[in-house]
Amino acid sequence: MAAAYCSWLLRSMGATVTRLSPPPPQGTDGLALALRFMAEGTIPATSWDDADILVIDDLRSFEAFAGGSLQDVAARHPATVFGVSTVYGLTGPLAGVPASALDAQAVSSTSWVLGEAGRAPLSVPPGVLECQAGAHLAAACLAARQASRPAQGGQVVDIALADVLAAYVAVNCRFYIHHGMQWARAGRRASNSGGAYPFVILPCKDGDVCLSGRTRPEWERFVQAMGSPDWAKEPRYTKLRAMGQQYPAEVDALILPWLRERTKAEIASVAHEFQLTIAPLREFDEILATPQLAERGFLKAWSDGGATLSGPGLPFHATAARSSGPDFAGRFLAAMVPPRPSAGKPLAGLRVLDFGWVWSAPQMGSILAQLGAEVIKVEHGKRLDNARMSGTVIRDGQKVEGDTTAMSPMFHQINKNKLGITLNTKLPEGVALARRLAAVSDVVLENMSVGSIDRAGLGYAELSALNPRLVMVAMTGAGQFGPLADMRTYAPAMSSFAGMESLVGYPGERPVGALNFAVGDPNAAVHGLVALFGALARRDATGSGCYVDLSQTEALLATLAPYMLQAQAEGRQPEPVGNAHHTIAPHGIYRAAGADRWVSLAAQDDAQWAALADMVGVDDERFSTAPGRIAARAELDQLIEAWTAGQDRDALVVRLREAGIPAAPVQDIGEMWNDEQLTARGMKGSAELPGLGQEDLFRAPWLFSDFTPPQDGRGPLLGEHNGPVLKGLLGLTDAEFDGLVADGVIA
Repeated sequence: MAAAYCSWLLRSMGATVTRLSPPPPQGTDGLALALRFMAEGTIPATSWDDADILVIDDLRSFEAFAGGSLQDVAARHPATVFGVSTVYGLTGPLAGVPASALDAQAVSSTSWVLGEAGRAPLSVPPGVLECQAGAHLAAACLAARQASRPAQGGQVVDIALADVLAAYVAVNCRFYIHHGMQWARAGRRASNSGGAYPFVILPCKDGDVCLSGRTRPEWERFVQAMGSPDWAKEPRYTKLRAMGQQYPAEVDALILPWLRERTKAEIASVAHEFQLTIAPLREFDEILATPQLAERGFLKAWSDGGATLSGPGLPFHATAARSSGPDFAGRFLAAMVPPRPSAGKPLAGLRVLDFGWVWSAPQMGSILAQLGAEVIKVEHGKRLDNARMSGTVIRDGQKVEGDTTAMSPMFHQINKNKLGITLNTKLPEGVALARRLAAVSDVVLENMSVGSIDRAGLGYAELSALNPRLVMVAMTGAGQFGPLADMRTYAPAMSSFAGMESLVGYPGERPVGALNFAVGDPNAAVHGLVALFGALARRDATGSGCYVDLSQTEALLATLAPYMLQAQAEGRQPEPVGNAHHTIAPHGIYRAAGADRWVSLAAQDDAQWAALADMVGVDDERFSTAPGRIAARAELDQLIEAWTAGQDRDALVVRLREAGIPAAPVQDIGEMWNDEQLTARGMKGSAELPGLGQEDLFRAPWLFSDFTPPQDGRGPLLGEHNGPVLKGLLGLTDAEFDGLVADGVIA
């Protein structure tokens, strides 16, 4: 799925995609449907000698086909980027170990935090997170294509799903573990409510809704929307942190009567009226009928076996102005020019002006900075990035004294390796300085509310007039235009609206959701990078920049293609399946000996099953074929868990891997932080955070054959680089600089 999704993105942006692999499977399950959908328009081929990018997801088969090791083949093709997608990567002690995507969720701690306490950890359904690896593969290959290679051979891009998910977790968990909260399975609620009430999935009249509010004004608007009930006036119900961490179920009980009287549609209408981040857990028939998607032309008709289904399109538009003019995105890669020289780092020489806020756009900027771009983060001292405002930092059970806005580990993780300046863009002089910076930049990033940057005088019309080669990427919940353009979103509202929360749960039960694992923001970031590198490729070919309008909800919905297509083909909403797979059994997370010890395990083919059956001591002809195992999945799972439950987790994983069976420990956050494979691949490094000391930060999950993103580096202090940027780059004199500081412009 990762390679298929990568190729689909590249083809949708105008690349010619040829296919060396066999045709996609003809099954009727969602994964088979999605693989056929993503292969539409690809051209069967027998040679790849003239390829700009070669995407590989089965390294052993490729090396047999090519007649040599990947390194030898790359050495003979210096003009080609070789993009390789695996579970664990090309290096480290687990390189080449049989593995499934479920194992990546296990080792990265993704599964550790999904599900109910005391029950088996859950996973995001098959195919969805593999699309994350595919988007990273597409973006990294385009980044490698941006820079010229030395003469010794083609560039190899190494993307491991375990690395990608660990990098996501490294941001997710900091919301909790650095502020004295647990990060563990909490059912339909984020662990400790993510610090403040509400952060929960609750039932309503005709389904479920996700409530996610972070601030007092949001809670006050919600109370007003409920008619300002008397109970809400009690001091006990005005303390957001206490409600979220100490007695959330008590507050749930007070809210439930109001929710149960209203449908999902009615609650969505109230949320829009009162600007609340409350979203229904939508099903795919509701999603496909969304007027916003129709107006933006996101859904694409696809014919399969006589049926016409709707699949996703690109989740971004590219235009010459911030308008609904002709869309360039589908032609981004139609005419790629030779790569430009670089100074060792893939993006050396690229300058980025980052107006990003919280996670999605700032994550884009951080990855660009780690790849060598000069990224200038713009803030204002009186309106700090919320990532700086995550609260008191707790280390070893003790409160760390000092300026928490300077030490926030979450801020530094998301903003690694950037420069930081402060400008008051409410003042004309601040706007003028920002425009001067845009005039000498290649890229502007922003994820503010729709139209706010234009109202500040920093919209694409003003900036592109100064710099016609400028690419601006604007990221919002639903896109810049359409009836839902002003929709308020946090990650859980986004994933509820897009349908992901409805898919995660135990078989035969109501959805549990994945509130502990916020995937919407990093997913938007990587799709933003795909769009950006496509826009830069077009700029290199035409000399013209463009405006990229990305919908974060559409970006997430694109990764749910298997279940969107399955819902239409079957005429019903896909139900939660726990850890099951459409075509593989066994495929699950099973109990091991000890408290809360679990192991992921899958038999991907009959040979792996034969090896597992021999270990378990199962001799039943019903299980000899995949259809038989799938038909008796529940019985098979019981047999396997009866076997695993009495065994040491780690010793069992070693035995299974030695037998060629994909398996992994379900690691808690502490184990993930010290995981041998992630450490060997250099996924984290120590940085000195002001007031906090040494802290591990994770790097971008991309490896290149001649470049590894830096492990060290932190985010900027507030205004840390005002002098070097505003004096050094813009040429302000000391007197001019001091005057602007005195006037509150540089502030």
